[in-house]
Amino acid sequence: MSENPYAAPKAAVVGAQLAHGETIELYSPTQVAAGAFLGGPVGLVYFLWANFRALGQAERERITLYCGAVFLLAAAIGIPLLPEKFPSAPINLLYIVVARLVADRFQMSKQAIRDSDRYGFHSNWRVVGLGLLCILASFLLVVGSALGIAYFGLLSVD
Repeated sequence: MSENPYAAPKAAVVGAQLAHGETIELYSPTQVAAGAFLGGPVGLVYFLWANFRALGQAERERITLYCGAVFLLAAAIGIPLLPEKFPSAPINLLYIVVARLVADRFQMSKQAIRDSDRYGFHSNWRVVGLGLLCILASFLLVVGSALGIAYFGLLSVD
């Protein structure tokens, strides 16, 4: 008998030796920015967090979650309180640029991923699909907070 049939299945672990030909998939900085564009504030946090997790950078992964939670809380409270005619484009552009800058500075460049034997790219379709799920979560976060703010009388709904 070569293998124990009752043993837990073997899985690739980040940071461990990978099987021959196996790669860890990452989002390129452009994919991270596209994920933030498509997914809103939740997309910003998710795509950065996913790359830090894949890279095995636990401390940066935690920092991303903590800063992301503060950012999402600020967005959930602040966006419903903005004037009705306030343009949303500067806010959207800001978090897309932040996503790109963080990915460029603290994660791997597209060329470094391409040149690596260990890393590969997630598909663009995955970015689109997860981006759409993230925009749904962003929408629910902002709408939910607006309804909560209105319920407690902090915002008048006309």
